[in-house]
Amino acid sequence: MTRPMFVLMPQWQGSPSTRAMQLAEGAEMLRDDLPASALREVQVPLEAGDAMGTPVARLSSLIRARDAARAELQPVHADGRPPIIVGGDCATSLPGLEAASRTFERLAVLWFDAHPDLQHPSTSPSGAASGMTLRHALGDGAPDLVSSSPLDPATVTLVGARAIDPEEDDELASRGLHLLQIDSFADDPTAALVSAIRERIAGADAVYVHLDLDVLDPAEFGSVHAPVPFGLTVAQLTDAIRAAVSSVPLAGAAICEFAPADRDRGAEDLPTVLRILAALTSASGPRVAGSDA
Repeated sequence: MTRPMFVLMPQWQGSPSTRAMQLAEGAEMLRDDLPASALREVQVPLEAGDAMGTPVARLSSLIRARDAARAELQPVHADGRPPIIVGGDCATSLPGLEAASRTFERLAVLWFDAHPDLQHPSTSPSGAASGMTLRHALGDGAPDLVSSSPLDPATVTLVGARAIDPEEDDELASRGLHLLQIDSFADDPTAALVSAIRERIAGADAVYVHLDLDVLDPAEFGSVHAPVPFGLTVAQLTDAIRAAVSSVPLAGAAICEFAPADRDRGAEDLPTVLRILAALTSASGPRVAGSDA
């Protein structure tokens, strides 16, 4: 795998949380452990932004951040380096997904998230763009945020989703999106998950990994805004990621929603984020400070 580039994008405006600014604080903690020689930073607006007469909260700032991310990603993709976006809400994954979909004809997408993020702007209870991320990546939703290179639903695999509202359940079914849940594997669930992921991405030119940290079980990771019980263990997640990037080249990734409540909690959970980054870069690339890779 070509050495990746880390793209710090401390966007908080897509989050529905009243504590959304904790994402920016989490991004600051991550910066010190990312290799300076392989780091770019997206300039995210400081202000909350305006809905611009739409159902999407803070849309004006989201558009500015998305456009800034596109500008940062363009030279990275031109160099053939897979970008790993870190430090923001789930909507930060959109520009990376868009670029990867445009670059690779047969792109597999692994969506590690407790939520499917398939809400539509017209019916979203919060108006938060994070909950619409996959919907926009599939080419539906707010015109200002819909991907210019939509994903093929057949290539998307959701892993660990367990907080699914009725509309999202309908969208999952209508699009035929594939869902892998760890509790569906009776014997040796970690090995079964790894095998299922390898099968799902077989034949792809590259894989994009979207990872909302709330896919992890709250007993193992607490620095998220909306923890959901019965998630993946850290070992299950990192084994699955290593299997994916050892099978298919990494097109890009996003690690989202690192939102420590305070510095002490952040220091406790930061090594887990670094383990995940090490798994993503395990096929090649710069070592992340503090990782066990």
